[in-house]
Order: sequence, then C-alpha cells, then structure tokens
Amino acid sequence: MTALTQKLATAALGTVLALAGATAWGQEPIKIGFVGGLSGACGQITHQELSGMKMAVADLNSKGGLLGRQIDMLVRDGKTRPDDGAKAARELTTSDKVVMLTGMCSSAVLLSTIPVANEAKIPILAAVANTQKANLEDFSHYFIQTQANAMQEAAAAAQFVAHHKNWKKVAVAAYDYEWGQTSSKVFTDELRKLRPDVHIDAPMYIKLGESNMTSYITALMARQPDVIFAVMFGGGLNNLVKQGDGYGLFKKTDLVTLTTYDFLMSAGSSIPPGKVHGIARAPFNYLMKNPKAKDFITRYKAANKTVPTDWAINGYDTIMFWAKAVGAAASTNGDKVIAASHKITYDGLRADGLKVRALDGQMNTPSYVGTINRETGYDFPVLTDVTVIEGDKTMLAPAYIKKARAAAKK
Repeated sequence: MTALTQKLATAALGTVLALAGATAWGQEPIKIGFVGGLSGACGQITHQELSGMKMAVADLNSKGGLLGRQIDMLVRDGKTRPDDGAKAARELTTSDKVVMLTGMCSSAVLLSTIPVANEAKIPILAAVANTQKANLEDFSHYFIQTQANAMQEAAAAAQFVAHHKNWKKVAVAAYDYEWGQTSSKVFTDELRKLRPDVHIDAPMYIKLGESNMTSYITALMARQPDVIFAVMFGGGLNNLVKQGDGYGLFKKTDLVTLTTYDFLMSAGSSIPPGKVHGIARAPFNYLMKNPKAKDFITRYKAANKTVPTDWAINGYDTIMFWAKAVGAAASTNGDKVIAASHKITYDGLRADGLKVRALDGQMNTPSYVGTINRETGYDFPVLTDVTVIEGDKTMLAPAYIKKARAAAKK
C-alpha cells in the first residue's frame, strides 16, 4: 500500500467512524411542532404559553435532551385561524417531520389540527385550548388534554357555588356560542344535583365582542341573584366587572367566573375585594407551595421580569409530560408514546400523580377555585383562599362520553 493510498484509507475510516459515532450518539435533534396564534385574538396568551414551553425545552436540553438527542421546537404562527393553523401543522408534519404537535390556543384551531396529527400518527397536546369536543365527538387516539376541559371547569364552578349555603338564587351570564351554551348547561345540571334548593334563572346570553354591558347588568340586577356565574373572558369579562361595579352590582351579588393572570392584571383595582371568585388553571401564587413550581416561578420571573401566567405554567407541564412519555416509551414513535402516556404518572408544577385517561385523552389535572383579593407582595389582585377541586371529581363519565360520540355519528 502506497503512502497516498494509506492516507486515503485512514481518512475514509475516520469518516465512517465519525458517521457511526454521530448515529450512535443520536446527533439528529428530535423535532416538535408548535402551532400557536402568535398573531390574532390569541396573540398574548400564545406568547405566554410559548415562553413556558421554551423553558421546558431548555431544561430538557441542558440535561442531555431525550433519548440522547437534543430537542428542537419549530414554531409556526397559526394566526388564530383554523385554516392557517391546519396548514402550518401539515407543513410541520410533512416537510419538517415533527414527532409531536402542540401550541393551539383557539378551540377552532385545535379541532382543525387534530386530523393532521391523526394522519401523521403523532401526539397532539393541548395546553390552552380546552374544548370538550376534542375529548368527545372529535376525539383522536393521538389527542392529549393537559388541563381541565371546558365542561370540567363548569362542573368545578357548580361545586364551588354549592358549597356556599347562603347562595340560594343563581343567575348565569354566558357568551352566546357553543362554549357558553354548553358550560351553562353543565353548570346548571351539576348545581341542581348538588343543591336542589337553589333557584337558577334561565341563562342570559351575551353577544361575543359586546363591550357595553349596561343592558345585561341592569337585567341581571333586576333578577336579584345572590351569585352570578359568568361564562366569559377577555374584554367582555373586564367590562362586566368594571361597569357592574359602577352600577353597584356587587353590593348584594357575588360573581364566579374564569380567572387567569391576564384578567387579574387587566381588571386590577376595579375588582371589588371578596366579591369576585375565580376558577383558575394554574394560579402561580398558590402553586408557590409546591417546591417544583416555586423553582420554576423563581427562574421564570428572573428571565422574564414577570410572574408566569396560567398559560406559561401549563405549557411547561405539557412539554415535560410528553418528555416523560417519550422516555417511558424509549421512542418518539407516536403510537408508542401515546401508549406510554396512558400508563405513566406525572409529578408536575400543578400537582403530583397526574394521569391521562385513554378513553378521552383527558389528564386529571385539578381546577383551582378561590376568591380574588389583595395579598401582600403583589401589586395586583390574586386568587386567595383557594379550594383545589381534583380532576377525578369533574372528569366526564364514560357513559356520557360514549353516548355523545354515538349521537355525533347519527
């Protein structure tokens, strides 16, 4: 063998060994897809969710990633529009070959992307959008809901109201579309079972996007309820509270509604202390009791100069749960990861021992219900006197799920 031939052979052997080493050490990253409404109505929420998910990915990568490979999260803007969300999801699954989808804020976008995940046979995890349709008639084997769905939150609200024996007359104010209508019915049905003595007025439906709440407030006050269950969010909820306080709504009436960090910050001083009660998905101040959550919140605050929202906390837990399922499956194969996700328990920021039910992909995460008040250390109101309503107590009954799916097929 000549010197040149020997050099070429040595170089070739080095290349082979380098390639073998790269394969053995799994240098190709695991790609996951984030399809969120970074623009559009979901913009603020989606950016908060993404910040939590990015922190989870960074934490995993700092510890070696998954299966010896780093994680690469590819982010796409679904523009809070179903068609754009589905298009972005399809590009991620076909061109980029992601092994998981997440990020959807709008329920409509979630429902448009589930078929894409189903076609690609990869998990799709919902950390913000929580329509029960994804658990019922539009359910896919690859779907995982990492928070309470809308019907569970309505049931949690009913349990909270039922606990207050002095509340005997109840009114319901809800946005006039599927979420508001379904949540109103679940709340009413659950409360009637728990408290047959309570009088519940027929729901008052409010046009989505309505800013002037005067007519609704005066109509609610005329009913003289002890408590109002408001199935609302965003600007409409803020206006109901602000304008309602101006009309004296809260002198004799309490309000129970969905409460997130966003609402607490935007409504601020207009929230009358002790009169508004909230259902939250991940109240950061309460979760500080959990050492894992406290560590996350402290690090998040240092990096972002603000406390994490419910969306950021849910986002972090969602990525970490998926990662644990991948580890248990020893694979990123969609079917293997889903099978593992139904067997593992996850100790997260919100609670320990969380599980996902195979029947509907629902995680048994709790709902947190409390009263909005001022608390030392915060310059905005927070949820206090929190009651934890375990997810197992609000999960949809298997018989109900099967009945709903059968009805949808007719």
